Amino acid sequence: MKSIRLKYCTDNGCTFRFVNRSNLQRFDVVEKKGAVSITLSLKTGESVSLLSDAENLDAFNQRWSRFEASEEIFFDLAEFEVIR
Repeated sequence: MKSIRLKYCTDNGCTFRFVNRSNLQRFDVVEKKGAVSITLSLKTGESVSLLSDAENLDAFNQRWSRFEASEEIFFDLAEFEVIR
């Protein structure tokens, strides 16, 4: 089963959460004002927003395409900051 890793950071440190690819309802990627915004809409109704600088967009698109087309089971979004 394919999974996506999210990184949550607070003043007390960072934790990780794994989301199954099969639980994603929508996956939106938008580039605005030098930043990349990703919104994960889960089938549970939860929405997770992430942000990173735009220079990661091309690398992200290549990695995501490879993840979708291959048998890789893990996709890391730890370089994106979860927006709370």
